[in-house]
Amino acid sequence: MDNFYLALNLIFDPYVLLIIGAAAVFGLVVGAIPGLTATMATALLIPITFFMDPVPAIGAVISCSAMAIFAGDIPATLLRIPGTPASAAYTDEAFTMAGNGFPERALGISVLCSASGGIAGSIAARIVGTRACRVRAELHLA
Repeated sequence: MDNFYLALNLIFDPYVLLIIGAAAVFGLVVGAIPGLTATMATALLIPITFFMDPVPAIGAVISCSAMAIFAGDIPATLLRIPGTPASAAYTDEAFTMAGNGFPERALGISVLCSASGGIAGSIAARIVGTRACRVRAELHLA
């Protein structure tokens, strides 16, 4: 349990939170511009992270990528132009909701689905990764 508290202490450092917030704003701006993808936002951010400590650098890349993927829903909902390829699947439905007077609801559903999908993916990666490591250890693979 001590490691958990040490990890929380590393993450909630004011400098790390500032870097995560700045990277999230950067991802929001890049993702909201049609044609600029989350991968491009990450590629633009990587050279800056070379000069950071590991914890804020990883936090910056993760928050930038997650925010850029969600931000692609903004032009998809309001302009019918998907900001990222991930937003193309439901552009018509979100734009129709916005046209019917519910743009806030459409973007709220987008952020809720994006956040819940990210959490579910993280949990699944944790479970599958742990089991894969156990199988690898039992098979004595290098």
